[in-house]
Amino acid sequence: MAFAEQYKPDNWWHSFRGVKTGAIRYRATLLFSPGPAACIQLHVAAKKTKSIISEINMNTSSFFFAALLGLLISCMIGYEAFPVGDDFAYGPLTEHRINPALFVNDDQLRLFENHAYVYEWVYRTGRATIGVEPAFRLGVWLLAMITSVAIWSLLRALEAPVAALPIVLGLSVVVQLDGMGRGDFGGLTSTFFHHHNVALTFVIGAVAAALFRKNWLAGLFLGLATYAQPMTAFHGAIVIGLGSLVRNPLDAVKLAAAAGVVAFPVAIWLFEAILKEPDIIVTFDLITDAYRFRAPAHYDPPWFDIMITTLYLLAGYAGAALLHREKSSIARFAVGLLLGFTLLHFVTLVVYKVAIAEWVGFFILDANRSTPVLFTVNTSLAVAGMWLAKTGRGVWLTGILLATLLFLNMTPAGLVLIAIGVAMAVAGDLPRTQTSALCGVGAALLILFPAQPRPPYLPESTLLALEQIRTETPVDALFIIPVSLMEFRQYAQRSAYVDFKLFSVAQPDQASLTRARIEEVARPAPEHRSVRGWGAAYLWDDEQNRQATCANMAEMLGTTGAQYYLRRVSSEETAPECPDLPRPILTKTLALYGSME
Repeated sequence: MAFAEQYKPDNWWHSFRGVKTGAIRYRATLLFSPGPAACIQLHVAAKKTKSIISEINMNTSSFFFAALLGLLISCMIGYEAFPVGDDFAYGPLTEHRINPALFVNDDQLRLFENHAYVYEWVYRTGRATIGVEPAFRLGVWLLAMITSVAIWSLLRALEAPVAALPIVLGLSVVVQLDGMGRGDFGGLTSTFFHHHNVALTFVIGAVAAALFRKNWLAGLFLGLATYAQPMTAFHGAIVIGLGSLVRNPLDAVKLAAAAGVVAFPVAIWLFEAILKEPDIIVTFDLITDAYRFRAPAHYDPPWFDIMITTLYLLAGYAGAALLHREKSSIARFAVGLLLGFTLLHFVTLVVYKVAIAEWVGFFILDANRSTPVLFTVNTSLAVAGMWLAKTGRGVWLTGILLATLLFLNMTPAGLVLIAIGVAMAVAGDLPRTQTSALCGVGAALLILFPAQPRPPYLPESTLLALEQIRTETPVDALFIIPVSLMEFRQYAQRSAYVDFKLFSVAQPDQASLTRARIEEVARPAPEHRSVRGWGAAYLWDDEQNRQATCANMAEMLGTTGAQYYLRRVSSEETAPECPDLPRPILTKTLALYGSME
């Protein structure tokens, strides 16, 4: 018996130094075993070994399969090359941090607090190595793959098969409405690199880790999310914290401790920014004149978007009810998650949409920013619940909810992903494909279906004018520009008196300065003062152009202290010639007035 005890499965397995060594020892022990008891134990150990090896191989294949699905999604939706969107705000901010001599007279930019540390880190790394645009392109691909793997981890924690992954991606990620309000800005997997997507991925990873009861790891992910987008991380803390609290209060304590330690530097900066006294006296309504004025779509989402979000929430509740039959602990955590999502959705519906209890704190919360996570997590709960329950009225109800979402929110690419998942489920889940074969498929995807870059927004003549400004004007010059020309700072690398893009609604002093300067340079007509958002900015450009006579431009340069006045021109309207105001740069779309000295 002593010999048999020595070769118990656990002891025997831990003596291995790799799979091949284990197989050799197993065969040798069978040849020289002195009794049947040892042979029986070794046979059990061998079966256990094969099972573990098989599971490891399957998990590895699933991991690569999930990553390749993310890459496939990126190829399907295309790619927008840097700079695009928020790059026109965070790019110049980062350049100013790198070289303080740039934008030295740009009050609007210098008052803008940069909370996107991840963006700055990637920008600096790319600038110092392969270039900013290639770094962001690589970041888009990597983030798409990591996001898909994070969703696979979430489904694995819910004990769903890997066949559920493409179904969840097709129902919640590659869809028409991929988020509500601020969340509908690239969704979970975007065509461009954005720090918000990094934060969303960290939150999904935190949900998966919390489901596995890896609370310290979940807290680490939440803490890291604050370096990408603090409010998104805060939403994740609300949702996962409630889930952990419902399941086991000690889990919530561990989560909070880990997240607090990692996010401490960001928390200090946030509190300093909130408690800091404004440099100027703010006399306007921050909700009406900043939040709702700058981004009306974020705080007044259409009822259709609210309905879609509500359907995702209901699907999540239905999935949690199904999970309760088989996995009560997971179901309790899911209920807490859903309560957190419901709270955030309630703020969007009641405060933003219906305009009840309009407190500025609710607007700082930006409650709909994390709706891409809501869509994905709730769809995962629904699909996993249906998989575990198999049959019953609850399964039919959940299926009807998902089918409704598919009908209302589908895209052709999403249908392809769902078809892949259904085919895998019918075929018996993921075939045992070698990792090398999966890597080959991934390479083939990049070659056969490359992510097509989308065309730039600016005409060549505008880019030419901005390049001339960058090379032919003093670095400390200040420009009055059309308020909708958000690309000016990035391409011209010069200070702007004011523009609409760098309107920071969360900073009262910066927001007040921006509104006052817009009124000063655009002088909007009374009938246009009620227009909000980017639609207003384009109207102001037209009005600014109409008022840009030689006398008015000279007066504006004198009162603002700017050295140059940049105005739009078109084929229907020629740029005026001013005897006392030189016009050193003129293209088909822009005209620059002011001395080149």
